[in-house]
Amino acid sequence: MDLIPTLLGDLRQFLPRPYCEVVLVAVSFICGAVIGVEREKGRKAAGLRTLILICLGSALFTVVSVSPALGGHEPARIAAQIVTGVGFLGAGSILRDRHHISGLTTAATIWATSGIGLAVGAGYAMAGLLLSVCVFITLGWVRRVENRLNRACDVQSVRVVFQPARGKTQARLQATLDEAKGQIDVGEVRERADGLCEIR
Repeated sequence: MDLIPTLLGDLRQFLPRPYCEVVLVAVSFICGAVIGVEREKGRKAAGLRTLILICLGSALFTVVSVSPALGGHEPARIAAQIVTGVGFLGAGSILRDRHHISGLTTAATIWATSGIGLAVGAGYAMAGLLLSVCVFITLGWVRRVENRLNRACDVQSVRVVFQPARGKTQARLQATLDEAKGQIDVGEVRERADGLCEIR
């Protein structure tokens, strides 16, 4: 009954230094690779190398922060700095245009990977591996579920060209668009040189 809590506990209780630190860094490499492989398959901005480096860096900083040779008195301060630095990386991956926001999943993946690196660096190697598998499943299999749920929902850009008809056509179009409020982002109406009106 005590096996699972033991495996999920602090690895430093079972391995002496410096072997424990070597194992933790190696596990952080594996955790970053597990998540990075899934992102690399999708050709995402944060791929295999990026996520390995994020997990390795987070684990290494945490290992150093708790090392008795370097004081190890305030590991929380190092952890806070890691979170701040990763926040900049995540923010840089988010892009927004008129119709949608992209990069949120990449930013969340960077954030989660750094958290896993922190956990591994703190000694919780098995927990880090389990969390990496959870992230892998979330990115891969849950996305397939989302695609099935959102199959009928897609964003398309259209252009409507119509005869003004003294404003009657535009009024009918506006009434139709009002019924779909929240689903259609209407651009400006402009009159073309040939006398037709256009909505983008």
